[in-house]
Amino acid sequence: MKKNMQGFTLIELMIVVAIIAILAAIALPLYRDYTVKAKITNAIGSVAGEKIKVGENLGAGKTGAALCDGITKTGACTTGTLTGTYDGASVTLAPNTANGRIEWDCAPTYDGAAPTASQTPEACQ
Repeated sequence: MKKNMQGFTLIELMIVVAIIAILAAIALPLYRDYTVKAKITNAIGSVAGEKIKVGENLGAGKTGAALCDGITKTGACTTGTLTGTYDGASVTLAPNTANGRIEWDCAPTYDGAAPTASQTPEACQ
């Protein structure tokens, strides 16, 4: 008489482990890109309110260090250029008035290096 076997064979378990490994190999780099992009976005958000003050100062005809008048965040502004940081991400926003309006030039970094295109939020591209 044959006894009914129950459970999984070794090859079935190995196939499941291989599938999980393939999914992890795809998901982990995408997750890293997503977290870097989120940290850079938070760094931009940390100085978003200061952009308005710099714009008001530009509209009032101020230049140089006077562009930072009214900005209370320590170390966030030098001659109108704003720097925001968040958990390893840093963003430098510089006002550009060449076209008769204020456009912000964005220079993000993460852990001291420039992020890849997939890690850079649309606000900085």
